[in-house]
Formats: sequence, structure tokens, C-alpha cells
Amino acid sequence: MATKQKHSAKFLSFIVYFVVLFLLWYILSGYLKPLLLFFGLISVLFVSWMSYRARALDSDIFPLKLLLRLPFYWLWLTKEIIKSGLSTTKIIWSNNYSPELIKIKASQKNSTGIANYANAITLTPGTVTIEVEKNDLLVHALSKELSKDLQSGEMDRFITGLDK
Repeated sequence: MATKQKHSAKFLSFIVYFVVLFLLWYILSGYLKPLLLFFGLISVLFVSWMSYRARALDSDIFPLKLLLRLPFYWLWLTKEIIKSGLSTTKIIWSNNYSPELIKIKASQKNSTGIANYANAITLTPGTVTIEVEKNDLLVHALSKELSKDLQSGEMDRFITGLDK
């Protein structure tokens, strides 16, 4: 019974992934010509199939639960990028940087959450995720201020909240 549920979850995940990718393709292309729709359908089907073959579509990649939280995440991430960008600019202009490497524990329960966390760190100016090993992230921060901001755990908690 558990195996049947796992397969149905994977199939549903595949279908949702396919539909979301096709909608994204359509929104970005905006074409309604039959030939181009066909090519878009084939390309999305190919990407979905490759993702399935690479075992990237396991049960933790279920985009339905993220769709409502994603816009809030993007707004929050934009705010963090702007805040870090201003801080990084101030640090560089004042020539007051003290780079450091820090290890941060990720509290996310799956590989998708850890990847989102690592990418969010890298997207914010002044910080770069260098290495990911299980739940440990090695991060280069341009200053102590930026590393303390990461060590506060706000970003970790916010991204962990996406999976709930």
C-alpha cells in the first residue's frame, strides 16, 4: 500500500511539475501558434522526463504547497537582497571589510530546502555559499556584520517555513 501511495505521489508530482513548466513556458513565450505550442509541449515533456529519470521528482518536490507561499518568499528575498546590497556597498566604499568563512547548520528536512537556503545565501550580496555537505553550509561572508546576520537564523527559519 505504501509503495502504491509513493508511486501515485511521484506521478502527481510529475503532472504538477509538467503543468507548472508548461505554464511558465507559455507565459514567457506568449505564442499560440500550433507548431510553437507543439515544440513547447515537446521541450517541457523532455525536461520533465529528464527530471524524472534523474530522480529529481521525489515526494519532497511537490510544488502545490509552495505556490501560495512563493510570492511572499520572493518579496522577502528581494528585501534581503536590497538590504544586503546596501550593506555591502557601504562596506566596500568605506574599505572596512573583514572576510570570514563560517559554517552554518541548515534546518531544512530535504535537499530542495537546503538548495533553496544555499541559493538564497548566494543571492544576497556579500555572502556566497561555497560548499554544502549534508546539513552544513560553508559560507564566505564579506564582513562580520553579514556573517552575524546569517548566524541569526532568520533566513533559515523563513526558508524552513516554506516546506510546512
